[in-house]
Amino acid sequence: MFAKDRPHKASGQGRGQATGGQSPSGMAAQIAQFDWHNTPLGALPHWQAPLRTAVDMMLLSPFPSAVVWGAEMTVVHNDPYLALIEGDGHGLGQAFDTLWATAWENIGPWVFEAFNGGANFVENQPVRLVRKRMGGQACFVFSYTPLRDEDHEVAGFMHTVIDTSAGVDAHDKWREQALAFERQIERVLADRDQIWQLSRDAMIVVTRDLLLQAVNPTWQRVLGWAEDEVRGTAILELVHPADRAEVEVAVMEFVHDRGLEQLETRLRHKDGHYRMFRWTATFDGTLLTAVGRDVSQDQDDALRQLDNLVRASQRLDAVSHVAGGMAHELNNLLSGISGSLELMQRRMEQGRLEQIDRYVSMANDSVSKAMSLTHHLLAFSRHQPLSPKPLDINRELNAMEPLLRQVLGAEMRVNWELDVLPWTVCLDVAQLENALLNLLANAREACLGRGLVTLRTINTRVQAPSSDERGVAPGDYVALYVCDDGHGMPEIDLARAFEPFFTTKPMGHGAGLGLAMVYGFVGQSGGHVWLESEPDQGMKVCMLFPRCLEHIPQPPQQPVPSVSRANGQRVLLVDDEENLRLVMKEYLQERGFDVCDADDARSALERFRHHGPFDLVITDIGLPGGFSGRQVARAMRMARPEQKILLITGFNDQPLEPQLANAPGTALLLKPFALSSLMNQALLMLGE
Repeated sequence: MFAKDRPHKASGQGRGQATGGQSPSGMAAQIAQFDWHNTPLGALPHWQAPLRTAVDMMLLSPFPSAVVWGAEMTVVHNDPYLALIEGDGHGLGQAFDTLWATAWENIGPWVFEAFNGGANFVENQPVRLVRKRMGGQACFVFSYTPLRDEDHEVAGFMHTVIDTSAGVDAHDKWREQALAFERQIERVLADRDQIWQLSRDAMIVVTRDLLLQAVNPTWQRVLGWAEDEVRGTAILELVHPADRAEVEVAVMEFVHDRGLEQLETRLRHKDGHYRMFRWTATFDGTLLTAVGRDVSQDQDDALRQLDNLVRASQRLDAVSHVAGGMAHELNNLLSGISGSLELMQRRMEQGRLEQIDRYVSMANDSVSKAMSLTHHLLAFSRHQPLSPKPLDINRELNAMEPLLRQVLGAEMRVNWELDVLPWTVCLDVAQLENALLNLLANAREACLGRGLVTLRTINTRVQAPSSDERGVAPGDYVALYVCDDGHGMPEIDLARAFEPFFTTKPMGHGAGLGLAMVYGFVGQSGGHVWLESEPDQGMKVCMLFPRCLEHIPQPPQQPVPSVSRANGQRVLLVDDEENLRLVMKEYLQERGFDVCDADDARSALERFRHHGPFDLVITDIGLPGGFSGRQVARAMRMARPEQKILLITGFNDQPLEPQLANAPGTALLLKPFALSSLMNQALLMLGE
């Protein structure tokens, strides 16, 4: 403030003591050198930020101006103001009513009006003064602009004096300039106060000795300390002990103009814990103003990401069992398909066609089971959970049965005890499936791979609040029990079973997040979960889900094409799997389509340009050569915006772009699918 290269404060300079002749910019140096300690304002480093800002603005004024502050009306003025002061010397640190004692009868009421918050420009009652430097009398007009402190209370005013002796025209000109200057002062002070009050970052003012002088409201909101609790406190007392040396060195380098880009340090909350801040600062030669952003959330996000990685690693064991079981099951199904086809070929070579229908039926049955199993595997690989929806829990458990059996393994037995008419519940199917996978994996390990698991659902009505720690509120619930006859769990471990990272497994055999995930899922669903177990007596996981009174939505009916055969419509078929492409091409041709095929993106675009137009393009999303089916579709749409495109894929790991998925004439079909489904989808799109 004032001047960064000002000299050190002179000793022995008292209140009102003259400093001799000064240059127009010399008043800033006088203010910096003046011994304010003996005035009502106190030592200069302890001045409030609004007072310091007002003095900076006053020194820039071309008019005689003074800042009058506090109940004692202490004066801080600029160079032009010296010409108005009676006697020799300056009026720094003096009382305003003393300086203007001879004119106080006229100006006193306006001063009190300013302290009441009213700005005024007194032009109808001019005060005539003697111009001691130029001689003669002049007519002046006084302006009073209220100034507010950090509590937004009026603490003083800006006194601006305008010489109106030059005539009406000059008077009006100077009046407009003065009003503009007043508005500038008010705007700067308002902006500063608004930033200080509304900033989302913590803002502090610190002395060279690292003593806190002021803090903004965000400081109190983030750290809990009120301003009066920390004012005058050494900031290092709030800094984490491990960071104090770094803070001291950084501040020392900064105040010596060596620069401070950013500094991260931990500050102690009023409750005792620490929060991480990233600081930037400015230094005006006396006080250091710092702005700190709370980056604790960034650290929390990093820990949360690590937690997600740990959760993912915990699922690897279950995934390995699922993958092995799926591979075994698919091998059985493929063997059934291969055997049926081999027997069909042998019977056809022998001319024995009476058993052909049975072999075809056997192959179709194996294909249907394989498709169902594949869809379960795709569902298990989902990255994004589905939203909760009303559902029949028995129906969902039956749909999950193949996947659950794969987790348990071949030597585990499953006993199903499902309520005949369970009430509707509102659950996230993906999270329910994940919870059951964790519970059954635990059951398998508890039974050492050989044992009995019981899944039971039952409608339950709670009449009165629970008296134990479960805290189950009265109401209707659907209970889901998962019981095993394994080694059980002692009471001391049972009390900590839901704690994250708690596990009784050996190091490297589990992260202790399975039951914690189940606990979180049930709680987020509005339910309750607890464990019942004793050593060598097995484990019972009890889950209560609140009854949902909404109706279970019926699955949408599949549209049926109005025709059963095509009428020569042209189709471009793109798929890199040759056998599948040839089968689809032959089937579509038999159903009346004119089919042109391609095995990669380059040849597909070449046929589209030179052999088109096509009524429909059917393309696989995963194509070789680094050019996907999505890119093929976009390129075709650029050449022909109305082109109808059916995308097929076996694994939709990346959602379609909205501009492609939502475009008219676009559909998606997931592999594996029946050839009849492909034909029906094509006929539906061509019939639109």
